[in-house]
Amino acid sequence: MTVLKKISSLAVSGFKRQSTAEVRSPIFVIGCGRSGTTLLFDLLKRHLGLTPTTGHPDGEDHVGWIEHGGALIAGLATPAPGDVGHVGYEFCLHMNENDVTEQMRASMHRYYGAEVLGSRDSSRVVNKCPHLANKLRYVRSIFPDARFLHIVREPVAMVASWVKVMQALPGLVVYWPDSAYPCLWVFRTHGISGGSAPFQREDRLFPGGGLLRFADYWAEVNGNIPRQLEDTRHQLLSLRYEDLVARPQATLRSITEFCGLEPFADVPVPIQPERNRAYRSLLTDEQVRAIIARCRPVATRFGYEFAQDSGS
Repeated sequence: MTVLKKISSLAVSGFKRQSTAEVRSPIFVIGCGRSGTTLLFDLLKRHLGLTPTTGHPDGEDHVGWIEHGGALIAGLATPAPGDVGHVGYEFCLHMNENDVTEQMRASMHRYYGAEVLGSRDSSRVVNKCPHLANKLRYVRSIFPDARFLHIVREPVAMVASWVKVMQALPGLVVYWPDSAYPCLWVFRTHGISGGSAPFQREDRLFPGGGLLRFADYWAEVNGNIPRQLEDTRHQLLSLRYEDLVARPQATLRSITEFCGLEPFADVPVPIQPERNRAYRSLLTDEQVRAIIARCRPVATRFGYEFAQDSGS
Protein backbone atom coordinates (compact mmCIF):
# COMPACT_ATOMS: atom_id res chain seq x y z
CA MET A 1 0.00 0.00 0.00
CA THR A 2 1.44 3.41 -0.96
CA VAL A 3 1.91 6.16 1.61
CA LEU A 4 -0.87 8.31 0.15
CA LYS A 5 -3.29 5.38 -0.08
CA LYS A 6 -2.52 4.49 3.51
CA ILE A 7 -3.15 8.06 4.62
CA SER A 8 -6.42 8.16 2.70
CA SER A 9 -7.58 4.93 4.30
CA LEU A 10 -6.96 6.42 7.75
CA ALA A 11 -8.34 9.86 7.06
CA VAL A 12 -11.20 11.35 9.00
CA SER A 13 -14.36 10.71 7.00
CA GLY A 14 -16.20 13.95 7.70
CA PHE A 15 -17.12 16.66 10.17
CA LYS A 16 -19.82 16.24 12.80
CA ARG A 17 -20.63 19.89 12.39
CA GLN A 18 -19.32 22.59 10.08
CA SER A 19 -18.02 25.09 12.60
CA THR A 20 -16.27 28.11 11.15
CA ALA A 21 -15.31 29.55 14.55
CA GLU A 22 -11.64 30.04 15.28
CA VAL A 23 -10.22 27.43 17.66
CA ARG A 24 -8.76 29.31 20.59
CA SER A 25 -5.30 28.84 22.10
CA PRO A 26 -4.56 25.14 21.46
CA ILE A 27 -1.65 23.59 23.33
CA PHE A 28 1.09 21.63 21.56
CA VAL A 29 3.49 19.27 23.31
CA ILE A 30 6.73 19.19 21.32
CA GLY A 31 10.30 17.99 21.62
CA CYS A 32 12.34 15.00 20.51
CA GLY A 33 10.66 11.63 20.48
CA ARG A 34 11.48 9.50 23.55
CA SER A 35 11.75 12.61 25.72
CA GLY A 36 8.58 12.39 27.79
CA THR A 37 6.15 13.90 25.31
CA THR A 38 3.74 11.00 25.87
CA LEU A 39 3.93 11.30 29.65
CA LEU A 40 3.17 15.02 29.50
CA PHE A 41 0.35 14.48 27.01
CA ASP A 42 -1.18 11.77 29.23
CA LEU A 43 -1.18 14.20 32.13
CA LEU A 44 -2.65 17.12 30.20
CA LYS A 45 -5.38 15.20 28.44
CA ARG A 46 -6.96 14.55 31.84
CA HIS A 47 -7.37 18.26 32.52
CA LEU A 48 -11.06 19.18 32.53
CA GLY A 49 -10.39 22.23 30.36
CA LEU A 50 -8.57 20.34 27.61
CA THR A 51 -9.66 17.96 24.86
CA PRO A 52 -6.90 15.72 23.44
CA THR A 53 -6.43 14.79 19.82
CA THR A 54 -6.97 11.08 19.27
CA GLY A 55 -5.95 10.65 15.63
CA HIS A 56 -3.55 8.05 14.29
CA PRO A 57 -1.01 7.26 15.59
CA ASP A 58 -1.48 7.24 19.36
CA GLY A 59 -3.12 10.65 19.52
CA GLU A 60 -0.26 12.40 17.70
CA ASP A 61 -2.66 12.72 14.77
CA HIS A 62 -0.16 12.67 11.92
CA VAL A 63 -2.99 11.78 9.57
CA GLY A 64 -5.10 14.75 10.68
CA TRP A 65 -2.19 17.12 10.20
CA ILE A 66 -1.45 15.71 6.74
CA GLU A 67 -5.05 15.64 5.55
CA HIS A 68 -6.15 19.02 6.90
CA GLY A 69 -2.97 21.02 7.38
CA GLY A 70 -0.80 19.75 4.53
CA ALA A 71 1.97 18.86 6.98
CA LEU A 72 4.98 16.96 5.67
CA ILE A 73 5.37 14.44 8.48
CA ALA A 74 7.05 11.06 8.84
CA GLY A 75 6.74 9.06 12.00
CA LEU A 76 6.50 5.83 13.91
CA ALA A 77 3.43 4.05 15.19
CA THR A 78 2.67 0.90 17.11
CA PRO A 79 2.85 -1.71 14.32
CA ALA A 80 -0.47 -3.08 13.13
CA PRO A 81 -0.72 -6.63 11.73
CA GLY A 82 1.16 -6.70 8.45
CA ASP A 83 2.71 -3.27 9.07
CA VAL A 84 6.16 -2.20 10.26
CA GLY A 85 5.25 0.78 12.44
CA HIS A 86 5.47 3.55 9.85
CA VAL A 87 2.92 6.34 9.30
CA GLY A 88 2.87 9.39 7.06
CA TYR A 89 5.54 10.20 4.49
CA GLU A 90 9.12 8.95 4.41
CA PHE A 91 10.36 12.52 4.86
CA CYS A 92 9.70 15.09 7.60
CA LEU A 93 10.44 18.56 6.24
CA HIS A 94 10.81 21.95 7.88
CA MET A 95 7.81 24.21 7.31
CA ASN A 96 7.13 27.83 8.25
CA GLU A 97 4.52 30.54 7.81
CA ASN A 98 5.27 30.80 4.08
CA ASP A 99 3.96 27.26 3.60
CA VAL A 100 0.50 27.99 5.01
CA THR A 101 -2.46 28.78 2.78
CA GLU A 102 -5.84 30.15 3.82
CA GLN A 103 -7.36 26.83 2.82
CA MET A 104 -5.01 24.93 5.15
CA ARG A 105 -5.68 27.35 7.99
CA ALA A 106 -9.44 27.13 7.60
CA SER A 107 -9.35 23.34 7.26
CA MET A 108 -7.36 22.86 10.48
CA HIS A 109 -9.71 25.15 12.43
CA ARG A 110 -12.75 23.30 11.10
CA TYR A 111 -11.13 19.96 11.88
CA TYR A 112 -10.20 20.87 15.45
CA GLY A 113 -13.52 22.62 16.01
CA ALA A 114 -15.76 19.90 14.61
CA GLU A 115 -13.90 16.60 14.95
CA VAL A 116 -11.78 17.17 18.05
CA LEU A 117 -13.83 19.57 20.18
CA GLY A 118 -17.27 18.70 18.83
CA SER A 119 -19.82 20.19 21.21
CA ARG A 120 -17.19 21.07 23.83
CA ASP A 121 -16.95 24.71 22.78
CA SER A 122 -15.53 25.84 26.13
CA SER A 123 -12.60 23.40 25.94
CA ARG A 124 -9.17 23.78 24.35
CA VAL A 125 -7.32 21.29 22.16
CA VAL A 126 -4.10 19.63 23.34
CA ASN A 127 -1.94 17.79 20.80
CA LYS A 128 1.34 15.93 21.18
CA CYS A 129 3.42 15.58 18.01
CA PRO A 130 7.24 15.57 18.11
CA HIS A 131 7.30 15.83 14.30
CA LEU A 132 5.93 19.37 14.55
CA ALA A 133 9.12 20.43 16.34
CA ASN A 134 10.68 21.70 13.10
CA LYS A 135 7.41 23.35 11.95
CA LEU A 136 6.60 25.74 14.78
CA ARG A 137 6.15 28.89 12.72
CA TYR A 138 3.88 26.92 10.40
CA VAL A 139 1.78 25.81 13.39
CA ARG A 140 1.78 29.32 14.82
CA SER A 141 0.59 30.74 11.50
CA ILE A 142 -2.42 28.41 11.63
CA PHE A 143 -3.06 28.97 15.36
CA PRO A 144 -1.58 32.41 16.23
CA ASP A 145 -2.45 32.17 19.95
CA ALA A 146 -1.09 28.63 20.43
CA ARG A 147 0.96 27.62 23.45
CA PHE A 148 3.97 25.33 22.99
CA LEU A 149 5.26 23.02 25.74
CA HIS A 150 8.79 21.89 24.91
CA ILE A 151 9.95 18.93 26.99
CA VAL A 152 13.65 18.00 27.04
CA ARG A 153 15.22 14.80 28.37
CA GLU A 154 18.82 14.08 29.29
CA PRO A 155 20.46 13.14 25.96
CA VAL A 156 22.06 9.81 26.90
CA ALA A 157 18.71 8.50 28.17
CA MET A 158 16.92 9.67 25.03
CA VAL A 159 19.46 8.03 22.70
CA ALA A 160 19.34 4.76 24.65
CA SER A 161 15.55 4.75 24.41
CA TRP A 162 15.73 5.24 20.63
CA VAL A 163 18.16 2.33 20.30
CA LYS A 164 15.67 0.16 22.18
CA VAL A 165 12.79 1.28 19.93
CA MET A 166 14.70 0.65 16.72
CA GLN A 167 15.65 -2.84 17.87
CA ALA A 168 11.92 -3.57 17.95
CA LEU A 169 11.40 -2.18 14.43
CA PRO A 170 13.86 -4.06 12.20
CA GLY A 171 11.88 -3.17 9.08
CA LEU A 172 12.65 0.55 9.46
CA VAL A 173 15.68 2.82 9.29
CA VAL A 174 15.88 6.51 10.15
CA TYR A 175 17.74 9.12 8.14
CA TRP A 176 19.21 12.30 9.59
CA PRO A 177 19.23 15.01 6.88
CA ASP A 178 21.99 17.59 6.55
CA SER A 179 19.68 20.61 6.41
CA ALA A 180 18.39 23.57 8.39
CA TYR A 181 15.73 22.68 10.98
CA PRO A 182 15.93 18.93 10.37
CA CYS A 183 13.81 16.12 11.77
CA LEU A 184 14.11 12.35 11.46
CA TRP A 185 13.03 10.77 8.18
CA VAL A 186 11.71 7.21 8.38
CA PHE A 187 12.17 4.60 5.63
CA ARG A 188 10.89 1.07 5.23
CA THR A 189 13.41 -1.65 4.41
CA HIS A 190 10.93 -4.50 4.65
CA GLY A 191 10.75 -6.39 1.38
CA ILE A 192 13.83 -4.79 -0.19
CA SER A 193 15.98 -7.43 -1.87
CA GLY A 194 19.65 -7.65 -0.98
CA GLY A 195 19.23 -7.50 2.78
CA SER A 196 20.37 -4.75 5.15
CA ALA A 197 24.06 -4.55 4.17
CA PRO A 198 23.70 -1.45 1.91
CA PHE A 199 21.99 0.47 4.73
CA GLN A 200 24.80 -0.37 7.14
CA ARG A 201 27.22 1.59 4.95
CA GLU A 202 25.24 4.84 4.93
CA ASP A 203 26.61 7.28 7.48
CA ARG A 204 23.46 9.40 7.81
CA LEU A 205 21.23 6.40 8.49
CA PHE A 206 20.63 4.54 11.72
CA PRO A 207 21.93 1.90 12.16
CA GLY A 208 24.52 2.69 9.45
CA GLY A 209 25.96 5.85 10.97
CA GLY A 210 25.64 4.60 14.51
CA LEU A 211 23.67 6.06 17.38
CA LEU A 212 25.35 9.46 17.13
CA ARG A 213 22.68 10.28 14.53
CA PHE A 214 20.25 10.33 17.47
CA ALA A 215 22.64 12.60 19.38
CA ASP A 216 22.56 14.98 16.41
CA TYR A 217 18.76 14.76 16.50
CA TRP A 218 18.72 15.68 20.20
CA ALA A 219 21.10 18.62 19.82
CA GLU A 220 19.63 20.17 16.69
CA VAL A 221 15.92 19.77 17.43
CA ASN A 222 16.20 21.05 21.00
CA GLY A 223 18.44 23.89 19.89
CA ASN A 224 16.13 24.87 17.04
CA ILE A 225 12.84 24.93 18.95
CA PRO A 226 13.52 28.23 20.81
CA ARG A 227 15.07 29.70 17.65
CA GLN A 228 11.85 29.24 15.67
CA LEU A 229 9.82 31.17 18.25
CA GLU A 230 12.40 33.75 19.27
CA ASP A 231 10.06 36.60 18.27
CA THR A 232 7.19 35.22 20.41
CA ARG A 233 8.98 33.61 23.33
CA HIS A 234 5.94 34.17 25.53
CA GLN A 235 4.26 31.32 23.63
CA LEU A 236 6.96 28.77 24.52
CA LEU A 237 7.65 27.01 27.81
CA SER A 238 10.63 24.64 27.98
CA LEU A 239 10.77 22.09 30.78
CA ARG A 240 12.84 19.05 31.66
CA TYR A 241 11.56 15.49 31.84
CA GLU A 242 13.62 14.97 34.98
CA ASP A 243 11.85 17.85 36.76
CA LEU A 244 8.44 16.57 35.71
CA VAL A 245 9.24 13.14 37.17
CA ALA A 246 10.89 14.40 40.36
CA ARG A 247 8.52 17.31 41.09
CA PRO A 248 5.31 16.68 39.15
CA GLN A 249 3.03 18.94 41.17
CA ALA A 250 5.31 21.96 40.93
CA THR A 251 6.02 21.36 37.23
CA LEU A 252 2.33 20.95 36.41
CA ARG A 253 1.57 24.14 38.30
CA SER A 254 4.04 26.06 36.12
CA ILE A 255 2.46 24.51 33.02
CA THR A 256 -1.13 25.38 33.96
CA GLU A 257 -0.11 28.93 34.85
CA PHE A 258 1.68 29.31 31.53
CA CYS A 259 -1.31 27.96 29.60
CA GLY A 260 -3.91 29.94 31.55
CA LEU A 261 -5.59 26.83 32.95
CA GLU A 262 -7.05 26.00 36.32
CA PRO A 263 -4.48 24.08 38.39
CA PHE A 264 -4.66 20.32 38.81
CA ALA A 265 -5.98 19.25 42.19
CA ASP A 266 -3.46 16.41 42.16
CA VAL A 267 -1.18 14.59 39.71
CA PRO A 268 -3.75 12.89 37.45
CA VAL A 269 -1.78 9.75 36.51
CA PRO A 270 0.91 7.73 38.33
CA ILE A 271 4.43 8.71 37.37
CA GLN A 272 7.09 6.01 37.38
CA PRO A 273 10.35 6.64 39.21
CA GLU A 274 13.27 8.03 37.27
CA ARG A 275 13.85 5.89 34.17
CA ASN A 276 16.88 7.58 32.66
CA ARG A 277 19.02 4.49 33.19
CA ALA A 278 16.42 2.03 31.87
CA TYR A 279 18.33 1.16 28.68
CA ARG A 280 21.79 2.40 29.66
CA SER A 281 23.14 -1.17 29.25
CA LEU A 282 22.59 -0.81 25.48
CA LEU A 283 25.36 1.81 25.34
CA THR A 284 29.08 1.51 25.92
CA ASP A 285 30.96 4.07 28.00
CA GLU A 286 32.67 5.25 24.81
CA GLN A 287 29.28 5.84 23.18
CA VAL A 288 28.05 7.73 26.23
CA ARG A 289 31.07 10.02 26.12
CA ALA A 290 30.52 10.62 22.40
CA ILE A 291 26.83 11.46 22.94
CA ILE A 292 27.67 13.92 25.71
CA ALA A 293 30.39 15.57 23.64
CA ARG A 294 27.97 16.00 20.72
CA CYS A 295 25.13 17.35 22.86
CA ARG A 296 26.96 19.32 25.56
CA PRO A 297 26.71 22.83 24.00
CA VAL A 298 22.91 22.61 23.81
CA ALA A 299 22.47 20.54 26.98
CA THR A 300 24.05 23.23 29.14
CA ARG A 301 21.36 25.69 28.02
CA PHE A 302 18.78 23.44 29.68
CA GLY A 303 20.76 23.00 32.90
CA TYR A 304 22.38 19.63 32.21
CA GLU A 305 25.89 19.23 33.57
CA PHE A 306 28.35 16.44 32.77
CA ALA A 307 31.85 15.64 33.92
CA GLN A 308 34.31 16.18 31.10
CA ASP A 309 35.19 12.46 30.99
CA SER A 310 31.72 11.22 31.91
CA GLY A 311 30.86 7.67 30.99
CA SER A 312 27.84 7.46 33.25
